[in-house]
Amino acid sequence: MDPALLVLTSIALGVLIGAGTTVAIVGARRAGVRRAAEMRPELPEVATSILDEIDTFAVILDSSLAPVYANPTAREERHIGDAELADPELLSRVRRVMSSGVPDTHEPDPNNPADTVRIHIVRFQRRFVLILAEDLGEEQRVNAMRRDFIANVSHELKTPIAAIGLLSEATQQAAEEPELVREFTRSLVKESRRLGELSRDIIQLSEAQSALRPEDREAVSLRDLVRGEVDSHRSFAGQNGVELIVTDESPAGQEDTILGRPTALASAVANLLSNAVRHSPEGGRVGIGMSAEKERFTVTVTDQGDGIAPEHLPRIFERFYRVDGARTRGDGGTGLGLSIARHTMRAHGGDVDVWSQPGVGSSFTLTFPLHETQKSAKGAKRIKKAKRAVRTAAERTQASRSTPAAPAARPPKGSH
Repeated sequence: MDPALLVLTSIALGVLIGAGTTVAIVGARRAGVRRAAEMRPELPEVATSILDEIDTFAVILDSSLAPVYANPTAREERHIGDAELADPELLSRVRRVMSSGVPDTHEPDPNNPADTVRIHIVRFQRRFVLILAEDLGEEQRVNAMRRDFIANVSHELKTPIAAIGLLSEATQQAAEEPELVREFTRSLVKESRRLGELSRDIIQLSEAQSALRPEDREAVSLRDLVRGEVDSHRSFAGQNGVELIVTDESPAGQEDTILGRPTALASAVANLLSNAVRHSPEGGRVGIGMSAEKERFTVTVTDQGDGIAPEHLPRIFERFYRVDGARTRGDGGTGLGLSIARHTMRAHGGDVDVWSQPGVGSSFTLTFPLHETQKSAKGAKRIKKAKRAVRTAAERTQASRSTPAAPAARPPKGSH
């Protein structure tokens, strides 16, 4: 065969094959669109548009209980998967709704941690059933924490309040015995101080758990803050026979400023210092180490106390959790200090970690992020510089406008 004819035949065959493939693809797409339209012929566009915009899981089933629509939330977050849609109990409820038209709602069981999804089934245009699902797991967890917190607060407040009431009655009855009155009065002062500390810590915990708003932020020098808290705790440490030793390994000129709430940050440091002093033996030492790297500043508080057993370490940051409840209550602790410290640090983008070994001591480390602070500080400096330049230019413009213009020079005589 002629080579030229062979080439032309090959080209023609390729064109025919390509055209046939294109026609097949286009036909398949049109058939798919047609089948999809036939599957949900009565679904109004306004309804699907609304369901597309809501954050709730939404799926529509047809009369054969086959899914014909799923909104973006259902496609991304599968609160109900294929297995749940095929569950006989759910299908029975869907059929009942389809036949009766009466909506059906399933509320999750608060006593069953695995049951966290609220399901609402409603008939939609007689031929369809709409399933709405909402995962309440996080809400249940928060509610459980709130209930536990209220119960714990009630229990903790009840003890000093009851003690103050009993001591007041005892003091009144022992009015003619000065020695007993003095003893009861000392106990009253102790219990009232404990009640005040508990109230203060509850307020601080509530503040630490709240969102850190931009207007609450101000520049805080971490090095100065830590040294200030150490100085304020020296008297307390001296009363307990404990020495405070500060070491600073930060490079010279290292930036140590963070944007945050000064009182909350000071409270986090103070809680670690008071705990370290309280749990250190008489004659012991508490080390406070500071170090700075490029993007973080760390403060480590180390004591020489009894240490914490491994089984307690995962829970020591829980509210009202005490490793030794009797001893800590006697020493004036409320069980909220470490929880306040953790919530405060995380609200500021940092965290608190612990290392402990029984019989050796404990070491708590606060980590503060610095990179965002430095960028914010540089941005603030640029803004201030720009504002100063604008203000200077405005002042110059105003000055030039207020200065009277110099009189025009008169031409010399004889000039034209």
